[in-house]
Amino acid sequence: MKRKGLALGLTLGAVMAAALGFQAFVYPRLAPNFQANAGRERSARPASSGFLSCTTMQSRVRDFLKAHYTYRRFDEEISKRTFQRYFQILDPGKNFFLAEDIKKFESIEKEIPNLLQKTDCKFIADIYALYLQRSDESVRVIEDILKTPMDFSIDEKLETDRKKISWASNDTDRRERWRKLLKFTALNMRETEKDWNVIANRINKRYALFKKTMQEKSSDEVHSLFLNAFASSLDPHSQFMAPQDQDEFRVAFSLQLVGIGASLTQQDGYTTVEALIPGGAAMRDGRLQKGDKIIAVDSGDGNGFVDVIDMDLSKVVQLIRGQKGTNVKLQLLRKDALTNETKRELIELERDIVHLADSEARSDVMTVGNKKIGIINLPSFYIDYQGSKSGRTDFLSSSNHIDRELKKLNNTKVDGIVLDLRRNGGGDLDECLRLTGFFIDKGPVVQVQNRDGSVESKDDPEEGVRYRGPLAVLISKQSASASEILAGAVQDYGRGLILGNSRTYGKATVQSVIDLPGSAGRESDGAFKVTISKFFRPNGGSNQVEGVPSDIQIPDVFEVSEVGEGENDFPLPHTTINPAQGLKPIQDLTKIIPVLKQKSDLRVKSSEDFKEVFAAIEKARKEKDNTEVSLKAPEKPLADTAANAAAAGSQKLASAGASPTTAAAAGVKKPGRGAQDPHSKGKNDDPNIVIRSDDEQLREAASILVDSIELLGGKADWTR
Repeated sequence: MKRKGLALGLTLGAVMAAALGFQAFVYPRLAPNFQANAGRERSARPASSGFLSCTTMQSRVRDFLKAHYTYRRFDEEISKRTFQRYFQILDPGKNFFLAEDIKKFESIEKEIPNLLQKTDCKFIADIYALYLQRSDESVRVIEDILKTPMDFSIDEKLETDRKKISWASNDTDRRERWRKLLKFTALNMRETEKDWNVIANRINKRYALFKKTMQEKSSDEVHSLFLNAFASSLDPHSQFMAPQDQDEFRVAFSLQLVGIGASLTQQDGYTTVEALIPGGAAMRDGRLQKGDKIIAVDSGDGNGFVDVIDMDLSKVVQLIRGQKGTNVKLQLLRKDALTNETKRELIELERDIVHLADSEARSDVMTVGNKKIGIINLPSFYIDYQGSKSGRTDFLSSSNHIDRELKKLNNTKVDGIVLDLRRNGGGDLDECLRLTGFFIDKGPVVQVQNRDGSVESKDDPEEGVRYRGPLAVLISKQSASASEILAGAVQDYGRGLILGNSRTYGKATVQSVIDLPGSAGRESDGAFKVTISKFFRPNGGSNQVEGVPSDIQIPDVFEVSEVGEGENDFPLPHTTINPAQGLKPIQDLTKIIPVLKQKSDLRVKSSEDFKEVFAAIEKARKEKDNTEVSLKAPEKPLADTAANAAAAGSQKLASAGASPTTAAAAGVKKPGRGAQDPHSKGKNDDPNIVIRSDDEQLREAASILVDSIELLGGKADWTR
């Protein structure tokens, strides 16, 4: 087996997998939930194509357990988790299986390790055969339901949180679930088609295609689903990649692809926007948001919208990708930030090339009082691996670009710098070490504990400091992994202030991607991504689950959201180790934090802009558990609403002196707010970065940093 480098991001592999288009490789690789059966039960296994037989699967399980940080044995607890996960992967929406089906197989729940030891995988095929049977029954139910046009004037609700749904107790219960789900699907299609017969025929054809797809799944594919059930029972970030998935993984490292510039993941059967890629089509447009659930896609092939709820993530990606300059339409579920109601939205985006260069770190200057504060936005810890091996010094990397931006800001003689990591999901470990070293002279940046308990200190690789002045790191619950390493080190050394949400994401595990040698003439039999170690802060603390706590919290509606490692199934626990040798804090900033917090609270409470934020937070808290969506037709078609909103937003942005493209590239959250910060008197020299007038958190972070400079007597060097 060949080991490939370490990755610390939320995405699979190095950060480029997230930065270059779609996060199509992140578990779960869910089977399409709409697939159905040909009307006959199957107990015999499909003919195997060879890369994952029952015997081979034993080896793959051993591979995971030999490398995994925590688990050594396939014990009863992992067996129970695997059993549950296999049913969830096959039927994430709980639309096919009945409660009695789960009970029928209860006898094997704790026996899976023994069965695999005996090379007995019949239970995998038997469960899959029952899934096909239940799918076939459901298809007949679907056909029957669609015979009668639906009444869209009735205001009934569909539960969108799969975790709140139990397995259907009987056929009647299951039929009612299908009725609501089909009504939801038809409601989406009514935006472009009013004829019920046309809608019904399209849905029936779609299910017929899914049915055929599921019937044709090979033994390898079915075993892959089961192996991923096992892998995800170890921790949220371990995964098996079949050869075709591995090919997609390699595509993500090609440094560019054509798409909309969004990183996608799959949660409980919904394709969800994980992040927007700086410079990508979606960010330039400004309407697609993190957390949006994509429920239907019109790829522009003339076949109209395709429902993608419970569809395999790779198939959703294929629908969204396309030729440069062509358009794709997306139907979305979105929680309104003010009312917390789940609403449907329709947007149309033009596909474009997504370059890594569009995700580069950028800087600008904001004037607060009589101080010039540099703002650096770092979207990820990225690196062009091939370029780094070429011997060139100007290859694409986050550290090279931050070095460039620091030189610009030093030449501008800024009084302080805010490093914005709010949307940074992680990336390359070596880049993180080098970049953190720009702010500290020497010493440990992070400690890595391996499965044998040994601890290795990862130190600042270079002597010297690129920037010595006042520093604040702006974080959110989306700041993960490598971002948390940097923030934790800055906090442990007293090198700067940590501001923003109450904590970061809480991912403190390291994964390795291991290639599997090919057999039967194949180049590869796939690969597996496995959690091999945990990282700890220089002081011995851990970011796992708990994240890096902020020194001062700045109000933000995202704080209400339940985002973090602890929200995943089976996260590894929070633990601590001894402090690293060589940790020598630069200064103690804790003594000024109470005063800074008091000043910030007074400023925030008197701010008109933050009144809007507080109102949004209060509404979000009151309706935090509201996860239902209305099945009543809206008074205005989504298409009209989306078109009017887009037109209005473009007009207002233009009147503010910024093109929609430039403003959206900077991440404008609300159309109609000016692009240049009204508190900034400095010139914006870089057209690719715009300080947002509606970014209350960023403005307050800069103000807190100015307060700290004044409290410390204008001290310009924070490294001594």
